Amino acid sequence: MEENDWYNMNFPETEALLLFFTSTEYFLPQFLKSMKKLKFLMIFNCGTNKATLQGLHVLSSLTQLKSVRLERLILPLVEKQGIETLQNIEKLSLSLCQGFENISAFATLRDFNLDYINDLEELPIMPSTLSCSITNCHRLQKLPYDFGNMSNLRMLKLSALPRLEQLPVSIGKLVRLEYLDISLCEGLKELSKEIGQLKNLREFDMRECSSLTTLPSAVCELNSLKLVTCDETIGKQWLQAKNISIPELKVEIVETCFSLDWLDE
Repeated sequence: MEENDWYNMNFPETEALLLFFTSTEYFLPQFLKSMKKLKFLMIFNCGTNKATLQGLHVLSSLTQLKSVRLERLILPLVEKQGIETLQNIEKLSLSLCQGFENISAFATLRDFNLDYINDLEELPIMPSTLSCSITNCHRLQKLPYDFGNMSNLRMLKLSALPRLEQLPVSIGKLVRLEYLDISLCEGLKELSKEIGQLKNLREFDMRECSSLTTLPSAVCELNSLKLVTCDETIGKQWLQAKNISIPELKVEIVETCFSLDWLDE
């Protein structure tokens, strides 16, 4: 679909729009400008290859747009500035996308989800975010030093990031954090003692972190912790912490399972 392929249509009452296509190039329809009440937009490329997305400027007048989900898309260089038109959104989900280096420009984000973003090398800082999920981003090597400035975070998921070797010491500043997931981060070698400052942490998932074999003694300070999911080696250390100072802690030990059952599905 190119810019001139769309009919001129008017949808002033529309609040949600889902666009599905299979082409390698896609131009957003001009009639989006008429959707002044649009709150949710999903653009889903059903093709096997990523598609180039153009025409983001049509979203500039949609002041009610709060949630955007994009899948299997490429934002071309000429459209990088067009991403500024999404300044008012509160929830952004990107999956299998490319060319979104300017995601740090979203100052109003409350919910932020990235999955299989292959060109993401460093996580942006967005202080207003309450929920952040970064999964399967295999080039992400580190978190910013000032990561702790995202002080409003309640939920943080950093899963399947094989090149991530450590968490910044500033993570201790996330005093409102209630859920932390670092599962499948095979390159993560240690947890800093500052993790003991997460006084509101209630659930911690750290299964299949094969390089992480020792817990800092500071985990005994996580008095609000209710559930830890981990492998057997780390599980023994969590049970010791439970006996020392976290009596209400439940330690769920997950066994590594190699199976081909999924071939039957």
